[in-house]
Formats: sequence, C-alpha cells, structure tokens
Amino acid sequence: MPTRTADCPPESLYTYSARRWLWDEPDQLQRRYVRFNINALIEIAEKAAGYDADCVNLSRLPEGNSNKIFLAAMRDGQQIIVKIPNPNAGPKHYTTASEVAAMCFYFQARERLNIPVPKPLDYCTDANRTNLGAEYIVMEKAPGVELSHIWDELKGRQKVSIVEQIADVSCKLARARFPAYGALYKRRDVGLDESVAIDDEFVVGRTLGRAWFEDGRGHVDIHRGPWSSVEDLIKTVAQREAACIDNLPSFRRDRQQGIFGGPGGYMPTKEAKKSVLRDFLKICSYLRPKIDALSSGILWHSDLHTDNIFVDAENPSQITSIVDWQGVSINPIFLTAQHPFLIDHEGPKLEGLVRPALPENFDWLAPAEQIAAKRLFLSQTLWALYEVSVQRAVPELLQAFRHRTTLQGQILGLIGAIYDDGEPYVQILLADIAEEDIWKQVVGEDEDGNPSIRCPIWYSEQDKERQKTDLANWERDVERKFDVLHEIGLHAGWDGAVAPGDYDEVVRRLAAAKQRFLDRESANEQERARWEEVWPFQDTTG
Repeated sequence: MPTRTADCPPESLYTYSARRWLWDEPDQLQRRYVRFNINALIEIAEKAAGYDADCVNLSRLPEGNSNKIFLAAMRDGQQIIVKIPNPNAGPKHYTTASEVAAMCFYFQARERLNIPVPKPLDYCTDANRTNLGAEYIVMEKAPGVELSHIWDELKGRQKVSIVEQIADVSCKLARARFPAYGALYKRRDVGLDESVAIDDEFVVGRTLGRAWFEDGRGHVDIHRGPWSSVEDLIKTVAQREAACIDNLPSFRRDRQQGIFGGPGGYMPTKEAKKSVLRDFLKICSYLRPKIDALSSGILWHSDLHTDNIFVDAENPSQITSIVDWQGVSINPIFLTAQHPFLIDHEGPKLEGLVRPALPENFDWLAPAEQIAAKRLFLSQTLWALYEVSVQRAVPELLQAFRHRTTLQGQILGLIGAIYDDGEPYVQILLADIAEEDIWKQVVGEDEDGNPSIRCPIWYSEQDKERQKTDLANWERDVERKFDVLHEIGLHAGWDGAVAPGDYDEVVRRLAAAKQRFLDRESANEQERARWEEVWPFQDTTG
C-alpha cells in the first residue's frame, strides 16, 4: 500500500526499509540511500501535470530494489509518478537517460507497435542541475492494477488472454531491430563519439546490462559498447571477466553457488578462471548461430513478471501497461530473448511444440494430486501457448530459445559469470565441444568426414581427468550450500535479504544451520576453523 509522505519523517524517505540483510547490511543500505528535496519533488510533479496543477497528496509507493517511487495526486484528478534511482540502479546519467529513451521510443511508436508503456513527462539525468538533488523521471501513472495483485485469482481463460498479449509484445519487441548492440538513448543525452545513430532522435550507446556492473564490475575500466559486431560483443564479455579477475580484490563468497575453499573441496583460483576464458576466446567466433537473423539487435524487456504488468481493473484480462524499462539493453536475439518470468513454473516444461495433457490416470488420483495436476496442466498450457504464438509471428524467437539450450548456447550464457563462479562447469563444456564428433556438428565436415576447421582447443586425457575431479569437487560444494539453504527455507542465489519481520528468526535458523554444517563437515578443529573461514553467509569485510 502507498505511504503518505506526511506521515513519514524525512530521513525515512531517503532510506531503504523493505528488506534487511544478514551480512554487509550497511553497504546494502548505503547503495539504496538517496537524499532529495521533498518540496522540489512536489514542484516537479506539479510542473509536469500542467498549468495551475496543485498536488493534494504525495505517497511513497512500495519500494523496489533500485528506485524510490512517489505518487503525486493532483486536485484535478491527475496521478503523476516520480521515480528516483538509488545508487545501485546503475551508472549515473546513463541509467536514467536510457530508461527515458526506451519509454519515449515505444510511446512514440505506439500506433505502429502498440506496446503499452507509461507516458514520460519529464526527466533529469544530472542531480546537480535540479533543486531535487537527485536524478528523476516523471511519468503518467500506469492505468489499472498490478497483475501480481490478482494473478492467482484469475480464471484460466483470462490467463490465456494475458499470455497471448505478452507473446504479442515479445514479437513486437523482436521485430524492432537496431544497428548496433548497447543501450538506447536520446541523441541529446550522449556524445556522438560514443554512439551509433538510429535516426534524428535516438542512438545506440554504452550498455547498461547489470552483468556489466554488478559485483564490482562497474569499477573496471573496459569497453561497454556500442558494438557493431556479435564477435566483438562476445569477446568483450570474456575480456570483462578477465579484467575483473586481474583487477578486483577477491571473489565474493556469498555470490558463488557453493561453499568453496573448504577441506578437500574445490578451490577457485584466478588461473583456472583465466584458463577457461583463454580457451573460450579461441573458439567463441564459432559459437554463434548460423542463422544471421538471430544476431539482430533487439531491445528486450527481460523482467516481465507480474509486478511489471498492469491490467484493467474492470477487465483484468486486458493489459494496460508494461513498466520498468530501467537497464534494458540492445543485444543479439540469441543472447537476450528468453521466456517471460510470468509463464515460468515448477515441474517439467514441454520440449518442442507438444500439446499439454492431464495424466492418463487423472480420474484415479487423490484430490490433492488432481489439483496439482490441473495446476501443472495450466502452467504447461500457458508455456506452450507462448511458444506457439511467437513461433507463428517471429520464428527467430523460438530458434533463439532453442539455441540457449545447445552446448554453444550454454557456453555463451555462462561465460559472463566466470569472475564470480562456474569455471569447472564451463571447462567441462569446452572439453565436450572440443570432441571431434561434436566439433564437426559446430563447424561442419570436409569431404573426408573430418571437421572443416580444426578445433583450436585440445585437452589431454590427464587434463580431462583433472577437469572431472574439479567438477566433482565443485558440484559437491554446490550441494553443500544448497543443503544449508534448504534447511533454513531459502533459495539458491539468496543474497542475505529478508523481510524486516523475519530478520531475527532467519538469524536464528542460519546460526543453527551453521553449527549443524560445522559438526557435519569437520573431522577436527583445523577443518572446523577452515570451514568457519570460508562460510559465505557473513560480512565480507569482517
């Protein structure tokens, strides 16, 4: 629910209170802290609303991870949104400039593309040039209600209608092709020397993908686009990871998939990571799809979940707006296109254009099992509906989804996280693709049945045995972390954030889980001390 700013002390408006963290909390809160002038915010909203507009109420909407959002209600009934980015939202100036450009691009093309986005009214990308003291975007409030508020209550046919519309939006996004890879900007917001022109108003500039800035990557001096070729983009991803390995102080244990570095476990090293990157660079030019259309640059909304989709309150099967275009980037279809979070589900996903069906023994299942079967059937139906819809309209999308599951696609999808983790698994994938029979499928055969191009990487049997040992140790350590998280009821990838009301209980459960882990894994005091040292759920500065 919105919170009236009149009911809040000023400092509470600057701070983040939606979550608490079990480790590194001061740093997490600082990355979400921003001061601003509340009176200036009201004036900005009134100016955007038009002549003689009078703000009669200002409310703070529920906090997101990267922004503070306020709803200004005018006396004449207008509702205006003012969005202020937190420091963790992305690079200053560029993050705001690109989000505005994306909304303007699709709002101006609404008659041609019919992608529902909020109307942007005003913005500022320089905190020093406004009395507010912060960057901001002003936009009309998205009409309707958030889909997250009603999704679970909707009937199957209503969900079908929404998924059909999301598929239509996906296809329209995929049809809008761009001349380079990076992020979208208005020409006036970036220099001509750092951009590629689209038309008189819009350009492609440096990327804002979070993978280029998270976990310290934003502090490394590397090229961030724009790129004119797929090969240059892919190579720069690997070069980025190598630069992080060379220049950043250490790997964040809480960001890794396992509890690494313990007695007898996997020990991440800079050299192992860089070795994977070197081998990747030798073959990366062969990993892209052979279909040129899959390399087309598209601006893809990668966060289509129920909080970012608004629907008509009276007709909830009708989408009225799609919000949160912050950080969207222009990438090749085969690297960026993915199924929307809206249709992701637990349980098996149908492969290929297979028609969903209830189990043959459905009538003999227990009532609870029938409910679960119906739920899975609906989820699979929505998944299949989305795939069929995009296949008919933009076949490249389905081809891109399929490429992500290939060996080449897996390597490309994982190489951008090597600084953090995953090098043993990617190393095995590289060894697999270097096998002659598989490599022939990648590059084709000559008239003698040999690969048309010799594979640039090769591993001895001794190398392969070492790689298998590393992977086994890595997988065991990943399982160790999974078991701890499962014990305390949390998910893989957890960053320590919890609801404030759950903080004390999760602290208690984590402490108990840690003691059980130490008792279970330690054969002596030396091993216990080592596991204590590598325990990932603790302050990184402590």
